[in-house]
Amino acid sequence: MQRKSNTLKYLCKLLYSTTPFCKHKNSCVMNMSRGLVEAFTKAFLAKLCLNAIMLVMSSKKIIKSQNKIKLVFQILINRTNFHLGLFMGTQTFLIKCIQCLLRTIRNKEDGWNAAISGFIAGGLSFITQKPHVQNILRVYLFARATECLYQIGIQRKYYNHRKANTAIAFILMTAVIAYGFFFEPDILPMDTFKMYENFSQQTLVDQIWHMCNVQQYRNRCNV
Repeated sequence: MQRKSNTLKYLCKLLYSTTPFCKHKNSCVMNMSRGLVEAFTKAFLAKLCLNAIMLVMSSKKIIKSQNKIKLVFQILINRTNFHLGLFMGTQTFLIKCIQCLLRTIRNKEDGWNAAISGFIAGGLSFITQKPHVQNILRVYLFARATECLYQIGIQRKYYNHRKANTAIAFILMTAVIAYGFFFEPDILPMDTFKMYENFSQQTLVDQIWHMCNVQQYRNRCNV
């Protein structure tokens, strides 16, 4: 009985305890659990919104389909929604968990706890995903990482912030993707190529004409 009582006391202490370096309002365990649920929900809803856009783009395909309702649900809610939600939820949970654990072990907060927890949590979460989900994550995280580097440059006064900078960066990236789509599709990831193909609503004749133009461009470059 005493052993059970000690175990319960330890579990209660673990459930409601926090480290001296933590600034979150709730206990560490509650903070991890809340982070998991919130991250999963936000990622799931974000993917649902993107799927809704794809649903609008695929309206012609849906109208021609015999199972319209089934196709709508397949586009709106699929495994990728859950995979993306689980990735973000797991990553958030692991980051918070490892960070609190490192604060307890190292008994200090110097920035390394966050870096180490991000490295471990990001790696473990990423390698468990399928290739098409990994590509979505690469695109999203690359954009965020680029934004972080941009903000670091501003803070260290390497360059000045201008409102047009973000628009210019987006225009340049779009130009590179457009060039790849029309002239060198091999440089684009397959899902990116298919996404732009869906946006353009190309017929079979358009696709054949497109590939003929690509081959003609390659022949000119090889001359």
